[in-house]
Amino acid sequence: MAPYWRDVPFNAHSAHAGGALSESAVETARATIADLVGASAQEITFTSGATEANNLAILGLARAAQNARPERTRILTSAIEHKCVLEAARHLATQGFEHEMIPVLTSGHVDVEQLEAMLDDRVLLVAVMAANNEIGTIQPLPAIARLCEAAGAMLHVDAAQVVGRMPFDVFEIGCDTASFSAHKMYGPKGVGALYVSAAAKLRPKPILFGGGQESGLRPGTLPVPLIVGFGRAAELAAQAHADGPRLRELAVRFLLELDRLGIDAHVNGSLADRLPGSLNIHIPGVDAEELIQRLGDSLHLSTGSACQSGELQGSHVLRAIGLPPKLVSASFRLCFGIEHDVGDAVKAAHCLADSVHTCESAAGRNVQWQEIIDGGVLIGRV
Repeated sequence: MAPYWRDVPFNAHSAHAGGALSESAVETARATIADLVGASAQEITFTSGATEANNLAILGLARAAQNARPERTRILTSAIEHKCVLEAARHLATQGFEHEMIPVLTSGHVDVEQLEAMLDDRVLLVAVMAANNEIGTIQPLPAIARLCEAAGAMLHVDAAQVVGRMPFDVFEIGCDTASFSAHKMYGPKGVGALYVSAAAKLRPKPILFGGGQESGLRPGTLPVPLIVGFGRAAELAAQAHADGPRLRELAVRFLLELDRLGIDAHVNGSLADRLPGSLNIHIPGVDAEELIQRLGDSLHLSTGSACQSGELQGSHVLRAIGLPPKLVSASFRLCFGIEHDVGDAVKAAHCLADSVHTCESAAGRNVQWQEIIDGGVLIGRV
């Protein structure tokens, strides 16, 4: 990336020789990313990330359908989609479309039978993410794609969590559009892409307007250094794919160590069909936010999605799979990456166990203090 910040800082759309160098770098990256997902380079449009790509797919297809397929006004999304997908669909509900959510099982899998029952000749688009960003559940996309095709509906896949971490082929899946994000595959933040199948029934209409870049679908000057970094990350993705079994083993080793240390940890979502190295856990009786505060910099956990932190209701994903509020508030997620090894997994388990015991001890003191107050007798500070 560095040369394209300093030595080749040219606009890829400029006609001069410097612009040609930048354009060549962009097109090389585009081809590499296309190869990674089984697409052609012409089917890849660069965006600022998966959030923009998801909005472009959903809002853009709705705009296109208003003239080309006006009878199709229903948008179906799984109940555990990323917030940018849900909010885009909810916006369309204010524009004459109908937004309905497909229920999920306790494993986090889309209820395929329910989806089949919901599909009819008024459905324009079905949006189902390849793997959930919170609980890691991997969806049965080929089966979902077949149902959509039979109903004449289009399928959009948010593939940000999968691409670069495990194989993903748009042709084998059969989706019409798919979104990707560079930073989810160890690339730079601020760049992503939208795949639009050349065989799709509709092509999205632009939702931004400007100079007509990216074949008129996404205007604006391309961030050449970020795109080059995106392409390099795509080159290295094969290594990450091969690392999948090892990352799964790290997650299992972490859970076994927690069990050995006496921590009552329960995995949220599917144990079998999940992203390599990804875990979402609840520990009954332990508040996840308090746990994260006690851990400080020693271990980095998250509650819900980083894109919706601070929500009072807690994770919509955990609520959708049927977790009661007490367990939602006790849930957190962590992920092992290519830089981690067994020693890291064991160390993380010990670090977490120490903080859990501290939280439990503090909770016990709080309960005793509350009993003293409730009893109306002050015997001293515990």
